[in-house]
Amino acid sequence: MSKLSVIFFPLAFFLTTLAPIIHSSIVLATPTNVELSKPSVANIIAFSDIQGVRGESEILQLSQLGVLEADSNKFYPLAPITRSQFVTWLVKTYNLLQTHNNRVPALIRLPDTRTSSFTDVPSSHPAFSYIQAAYNAGFLVGYEDGTFKPNNNLTREEMIVMKSSLDSGASGKSNRSVKSFRNYLAKTRGFTDANEIGDLYLNHISFDLGNAAGGKNFQRVYGSTRLYEPKKVVNKAEAAILISKFRKAGTVSNALKKIKP
Repeated sequence: MSKLSVIFFPLAFFLTTLAPIIHSSIVLATPTNVELSKPSVANIIAFSDIQGVRGESEILQLSQLGVLEADSNKFYPLAPITRSQFVTWLVKTYNLLQTHNNRVPALIRLPDTRTSSFTDVPSSHPAFSYIQAAYNAGFLVGYEDGTFKPNNNLTREEMIVMKSSLDSGASGKSNRSVKSFRNYLAKTRGFTDANEIGDLYLNHISFDLGNAAGGKNFQRVYGSTRLYEPKKVVNKAEAAILISKFRKAGTVSNALKKIKP
């Protein structure tokens, strides 16, 4: 398996005390550059397989917001979500929340060209615009061999890094050592499997767990467990719960309240 390279907002931040200097590099864009919808109650997809599932309300709200697309009435909430699916949801949701929740939205610009930065994501790929937009914004996890692996199932550590870096606007750079991060996660946070987290993810995961600016995404989705299970595959319901709330862009529920039918 090839090693991962993490590409994030090109901004400095200090994690020595888990207190970053935050500066966002997301480009301000006009709505003509971003795929936005005008959601209404009619946008809700009547999924027949989400009743009683944890994340049911978030799935319904994302449907109403216009994020989710389906060719049937099934959502398959416990099915794995792929990397390309997650990035599509992430960018769509973030831009819609910025549009409806903020007076001056800071949107992730969709690409103006059809040139791909990943050898395995041609411009004809259904998720090309969102993957390329995320890459251009600088917060995406890629691979050193120039691939994105769009059909790979998303893992917990990948999901948290993508989301928390977008929440904080932080680059992930730190002077702290790998050992110090592992000690923090194992001894301070109490994770018994901290040694299983990839080296390149440690600083982002530590920041997410230890600083409100990171979004505390892991706790919101997985609670107070002491098993991080970083390589475990993420299911679609978990992804829906995660992206229903952003630290700066706000929440899906608040956006829906501001949208007139």
